[in-house]
Amino acid sequence: MLKSINSKIIVLTFSLLCALGVIVTSAAVIAFYNDKELIIEANNASIAAFERQINTEITALEKNALDLALMGEIYYHNGKQAEIGEFSTKQILRNYPNSMGNGIYFKPYKIYENQKEGCIHAFRETDGTIDLLASCEKGTFKYFEQDWYSKILADLRNGQQISWTRPYKSSQLGNLMTTVGAGIYDEENLIGMATVDWDLDTILKSITEIRPTANSFVLFADKASDYIMATTEPNVDNSSIMGKSLDTLKWYSAALKEGKVFEYKGVKYVPYIKQLKNGLFLIVNVPLFELFHTAVHHLSVLLSVLLVSTLLIVGILFWVLRRNINEPISKLTQIARKISRGDLDESIKLDKPSELAQLAEAFNKMKTDIKTHLTKLAQISREKERIESELAIAKNIQTSTLPTDFPRGEHFELAASMTPAREVGGDFYDFFSIDDKHQAFVVADVSGKGITAALYMMSAKTAIKNMLQAGYPIEEAINKANDTLCDNQSGMFVTAFVGVLNLENGEIQYINAGHCPPLHKTKNGYEYIDMNRNLILGAAPGYKYKSRTFVLHDKDRLFLYTDGVTEAQDKDFRMFGEERLKRTLNQKEMSLDDTLIHEYKNIKNFVKKAPQSDDITMLILEFHRPKNKQ
Repeated sequence: MLKSINSKIIVLTFSLLCALGVIVTSAAVIAFYNDKELIIEANNASIAAFERQINTEITALEKNALDLALMGEIYYHNGKQAEIGEFSTKQILRNYPNSMGNGIYFKPYKIYENQKEGCIHAFRETDGTIDLLASCEKGTFKYFEQDWYSKILADLRNGQQISWTRPYKSSQLGNLMTTVGAGIYDEENLIGMATVDWDLDTILKSITEIRPTANSFVLFADKASDYIMATTEPNVDNSSIMGKSLDTLKWYSAALKEGKVFEYKGVKYVPYIKQLKNGLFLIVNVPLFELFHTAVHHLSVLLSVLLVSTLLIVGILFWVLRRNINEPISKLTQIARKISRGDLDESIKLDKPSELAQLAEAFNKMKTDIKTHLTKLAQISREKERIESELAIAKNIQTSTLPTDFPRGEHFELAASMTPAREVGGDFYDFFSIDDKHQAFVVADVSGKGITAALYMMSAKTAIKNMLQAGYPIEEAINKANDTLCDNQSGMFVTAFVGVLNLENGEIQYINAGHCPPLHKTKNGYEYIDMNRNLILGAAPGYKYKSRTFVLHDKDRLFLYTDGVTEAQDKDFRMFGEERLKRTLNQKEMSLDDTLIHEYKNIKNFVKKAPQSDDITMLILEFHRPKNKQ
């Protein structure tokens, strides 16, 4: 009975379809009892993704404010040159496209003895160009009378590192915006602030489009300031309610909790509550009946489609397989075997039945597509191999430029490491002899990553080394290196710590060009060195760098690093930080190599599975005072 191909295929197909129908139907019924939790989790994941997107922007804006505050300190401590402040403010705004403007604002009479105002503000025009605020340039902007200035100043005085204002309307463009600020300090004294403006209109537009179900509605507000920013509640005029107290909303309560059902106008809602990093919060209210009504509807549709499809497919298969198709199937099988062996020149010719004739045409087209695809795949593979080869060469070139023969001499020992965030990185370290009595060492961080940063890194490394080994004093050498690095069209720059160690007395003459403060280890442990920062390299030609000195005693160590160490972030955007670096260095006494390994493990244990966001470079030096000098 089941000896023919037709009968076997019919029985087997029918059996499989029936079994599939029973399995899928059973699974659908069982899944219905788990849909409540799955739907809630799916909605929560969707809203949480939007929350993470906003928090990522908030983190970037806070870092922007901190970077600008650092530039404000450099501007204040290096002659208050207007062109440096204007360049820094505009350049940082270019590097952060999500902000609509930023500026540095000093306390009254801090910049000019006879003028109360002292500010530099860059803003982005509607066409994307960046200009300076004219009232700041003219000294007529009474920023100290603005609410945002008073709010940020009060928070900074209370010890906050970062301060966010409540949302307000822009006086220039009418946009809804908020401002984040960071302090500018002279030693421990607060002398001003750096601010970054965030346009909230795009966020509000995205919020109004959040609609998990047809009758869901959203609230976006500032709870701390009791301020409604936007709501999609039906029959509520969003423009008239914006800025009012949360008590205006009849359904809202301070006791509202995520997932706890509440009733409003006879309808039960499930709230999703998300708190943002800057204090704002988002509530999405979904009608309870819509959550599970949708689930029941989907299951009903799925079961109906499944049953109808099963019956339809069985009927079509039965009708088709009743006909004499043994020979066409045999032909197709033979050709398919040839194609599977790589014979792509064989063609299939069938006139009937029409279904198999179409299948034959599909086979022929598939054969042609396979040949075309194989040709393209070969080209893509060659191109991929070429790119991988070039990246490997670039990495080998970069790695070869970093010295690995670390000195273990009579006067000092040194060890260093560099772990790039990509195949090639922008960080570098270097050490080399200037003469018999002086040893130079450098740790630097180029803006950006990838091949462009690596090329600029090699230019910076070569310029610094050539100038020092040419016999120029450190200040003149760095001045010349800076002028060389300013001659680039990419707008790149580099932070660097350049030191020259006197091997006889342990004195280090150094220049810190906007780089992280190093740690000095004495018998009492590691402590940060208090130092003034010069301007970054490659930003302003003609800038005059000033050096300073300090002394290493016998067995003292100096630990240098790039911001990829202290700014390493975990999945929650928390940074490794300077205090944690100091604490882990002081945990126990280790060799130079073990210290670098220990610190790298601490960083990896902190960030865990979060991707490395920046190059990680460390250098450690230990001084041995000559016996006849002790």
